[in-house]
Amino acid sequence: MGLFSSLFGEKGKEADSVLDKMKQLADDLDSVKYADDDEKRLMNGQSSGSSASFSATFTEEEGPSGDSWGPVMPSEPNQYNSGLSYQDYFSQVFSEAFPQYQIDREQNSSGKRTLYTFSQSGVKKLVVEVTSCTSYSYKTYKDCRAQGIRHQRFYHDYDGWWNTKSYVIRRVSEELAK
Repeated sequence: MGLFSSLFGEKGKEADSVLDKMKQLADDLDSVKYADDDEKRLMNGQSSGSSASFSATFTEEEGPSGDSWGPVMPSEPNQYNSGLSYQDYFSQVFSEAFPQYQIDREQNSSGKRTLYTFSQSGVKKLVVEVTSCTSYSYKTYKDCRAQGIRHQRFYHDYDGWWNTKSYVIRRVSEELAK
């Protein structure tokens, strides 16, 4: 018997039921929070409860964990094996894969963020933001959303993310198709 039902009888049962559901929801949210913390630890190169390197949990033969993420650099063309700066790498991929768009490049003064604006017939279709993983700014996203322009973000310095050519093309193509 719950607190409210013991105090208010039958009428309190409904309040107890609501409280039980709220407790369950809180427990579920805690589970999500802890799962999210585990995912962050993995992405930051730590195993759960340990500071061991994430890449140490894989062998060289296992290769990448996905087409653009993992502890081992894929052989596919990517940002790091291209020999180009991240700005030039993304510019090259975009110009080769999306010649039907006019692509304007704008870089902030710190060099940590570059915006690529895809336009067609004078209409902005997509803004791709390539930024540092230490950047927590969502201004570009908010500005694009307010203007009804699609937005896509890539990180140019996130450990384990290789920004393979196929990955970049696929993600940008998906946004442009929306």
